[in-house]
Amino acid sequence: MFELARRRALEALATGSGIDEDIMEILDEINRREEYYTTSSCSGRIVLISLPEAGAKKKAKFVAKWHRPVSFEELQNSLKIWADNMHRGEELWLLAQSPIIHVAAKDLSSAKQILKVAVAAGFKYSSIKSVSADRTVVEILSTERMDVPLGIDGEIFCSERFLRFVLERANFVLQRGKRKLEKLLSALRKLR
Repeated sequence: MFELARRRALEALATGSGIDEDIMEILDEINRREEYYTTSSCSGRIVLISLPEAGAKKKAKFVAKWHRPVSFEELQNSLKIWADNMHRGEELWLLAQSPIIHVAAKDLSSAKQILKVAVAAGFKYSSIKSVSADRTVVEILSTERMDVPLGIDGEIFCSERFLRFVLERANFVLQRGKRKLEKLLSALRKLR
């Protein structure tokens, strides 16, 4: 069962659809080992989302999404798009999210091994997400995260100075997470 699921996951990964380049080398390093395969991943991102209320993830709409640092001009353009297209009662949030990688491990021992490597590389929020007869899923996740409400009903509530500050911090959070990916790759290469 594990081998079939692994083969399907690797075939899907080979198409390369929807995978950001900053994480491919790590995915290749994990997937070259027979005891693992990756199921989903993100190298970290900055997003603007519009939603009816905080926490309503299923009703969220992406206004903009970047897997790289964002310029203030890009942010301003996206804010205008939101203001022009929002619906009454929608809140706008800026999120900066750390890298995340879901890894299916053949057994609990393999899961513990990759979990140990991830935590040592700085991914302190990593954990075992599920255990079943055919696989154990490990979530590799770091601590960097930022969720900031910016406005509602098409109105931005903060000054340009504050927006610049928030964007500077979001870019910092993103880049810090991407530096941890380098440490993770180095640690994975040493894994035997």
